Amino acid sequence: MRKLMGGGDGSSSSGGGSGGITTTGSFEYFECSRYIWWANRQESLTKSDRKFMTKRMALLYVAKLNSDALSTQAAALGKSWAEVTATARGPYAVEPNRCWDDAFLDLSEAVLQEYGSNCASVVNMLKPKKGTLFSFTSRSIDVTDAAELLDLLAAPCVASTEADEECRKAEINKTQPLPVTQKSGPVRIMPNGSFAE
Repeated sequence: MRKLMGGGDGSSSSGGGSGGITTTGSFEYFECSRYIWWANRQESLTKSDRKFMTKRMALLYVAKLNSDALSTQAAALGKSWAEVTATARGPYAVEPNRCWDDAFLDLSEAVLQEYGSNCASVVNMLKPKKGTLFSFTSRSIDVTDAAELLDLLAAPCVASTEADEECRKAEINKTQPLPVTQKSGPVRIMPNGSFAE
């Protein structure tokens, strides 16, 4: 588990989110996303994927899945890993130049990040008609720290007025006219249930 989380002394090598009580008021996590395309990239979308507590965990995940994507594309072309990575040189070279294996757990974060990114670059160079690539980004959310929680727990009982405020807003919205986005003539309902102007 240490190889996944980072740090050998229980600390996280990337900071943020390794456990314990936070006192910073914010929490950092790492969100992965999937870029999915088909029809020669005429159609595509990006979906949110897993979220990880440490950067190292996200790097391992992205490196593994982009390695799998490259292996899949190579197999679809009937080529070996070495054949599809041969043209990737310089900053785009895939190093270590092999499919994912458990030895990658021992690699540094910098190597993992470059490996995952360069596997994705090679997939892009192959110009497949469809596929999925992974990436990640650091996110931060505000959290309630222990001191603030103690203040909340010690506060006197106060009735909430939030429901009354939301009810008032809803009533105002009911009396407001709906915004017109397109001018239209009179509308008739046809016997088949469709609308006609």
